[in-house]
Amino acid sequence: MAKKYTINLTQEELEKLRSLIKTGKSKARSITRAHILLMASEGETDKAIAACLRVHVSTVERTRARYVDGGIELAV
Repeated sequence: MAKKYTINLTQEELEKLRSLIKTGKSKARSITRAHILLMASEGETDKAIAACLRVHVSTVERTRARYVDGGIELAV
């Protein structure tokens, strides 16, 4: 089944997410969401992302939906 919310990050968004993760000054929730978006853009499945980051699959699905509906600022 095709994903309803596919993640296609621009180069600028990739750099923003990577810097957010690298600095480590953000909330843990924001860093986890950044990891979710990066892994989703690489083509990982929701189940694989959830297992790797130790979050629930619905967290991954909601983060995807937030990104598609409102952009990176709303998702992270």
